[in-house]
Amino acid sequence: MVLAPNKAKAIWLVRAGRYGDQEQAALDNDIVTIGWNELGNISNYKDKEAFFTFFETTYPNEKPKAIINKANQVWRFKNEIEIGDLVVLPLKQEPSIAVGEVISDYEFTENLGPDIIHTRRVRWITKDMPRTSLNQDLLYSLGAFMTVCRIQRNDAETRIPAAVQSYLHKVSSASPQALTTIEESLDDKSVVADLETLGKDQIRSFINQQFAGHRLQDLVSAIFEVEGYATVVSPPGKDGGVDILAGKGLLGLEEPRICVQVKATTTPSGIDVVNSLLGVVASYGASYGLIVSMGGFTQDARKKAKEQFFKVRLWDSNDLINATLRNYHKLNDDIQASLPLKQVWVIVDEGE
Repeated sequence: MVLAPNKAKAIWLVRAGRYGDQEQAALDNDIVTIGWNELGNISNYKDKEAFFTFFETTYPNEKPKAIINKANQVWRFKNEIEIGDLVVLPLKQEPSIAVGEVISDYEFTENLGPDIIHTRRVRWITKDMPRTSLNQDLLYSLGAFMTVCRIQRNDAETRIPAAVQSYLHKVSSASPQALTTIEESLDDKSVVADLETLGKDQIRSFINQQFAGHRLQDLVSAIFEVEGYATVVSPPGKDGGVDILAGKGLLGLEEPRICVQVKATTTPSGIDVVNSLLGVVASYGASYGLIVSMGGFTQDARKKAKEQFFKVRLWDSNDLINATLRNYHKLNDDIQASLPLKQVWVIVDEGE
């Protein structure tokens, strides 16, 4: 599907559950959906004031400000999103973004289980665009702790479709820009930001800049070393399908022995990469294989890895970030100097 470049469409953020519970169902059934299922069928509510009264009756324990906030989100999903608008679904299960075009009005359904009743049908344009396809300021705009909100700041209605087209045509996005502060980029200053996701986006962008190309292997190798592995990193150039060899013990000869393939590109790795690594694991007599891909993985690659559960693992950028944070205080000085991080503690909002 090609997006019309000369006509900006409204773009809506629509999440699929706090923890991404309904993500796969949304992608598989070509829909976007929201919670608040206790409301039941709201098809007949045409008057906003009457709907807000009904919402308050349905959720009597909600605070007045929460009622206004949440009822507004449901109202927007039902009445303000128009056919032809674009929806953006940031995935929780992996560092990717799905983008689709709305093709129906609000529909109430009982065919997809008790957790999915409020829906809008969509035509998905992409289901696996890496978060790295968007510049940091746009990612911040997607970082509001809201289920439904319109994304407009930072010329989002022009730039997001352009980023989608660039990704679909495998064209590199704009060169990295200076990191934008959260305060400069959130659409609504009153909205609570998903600080954890925004923080990971900033770290991901920084890793892409500081550990581009072959240097990403150094970060992965350093993580393995603090986890108790001896490693051998292949020099730049042809690597025979393996970037890092890792094994337990002083000489790295003990089990488990792991072949690691590292992909620093921002495009998803496909099933061919998985098949290639499986062959390398067999030829090296290794125990397992690991693919680290900053651009994530295609659906067929993930399916193949699931079939080879006891032989191969996949790390997308979220997995790499989690491994880095878990071991950061033990990483060598060179890595820490290239990736300066500081742990902070914040109060978690009750709504989170």
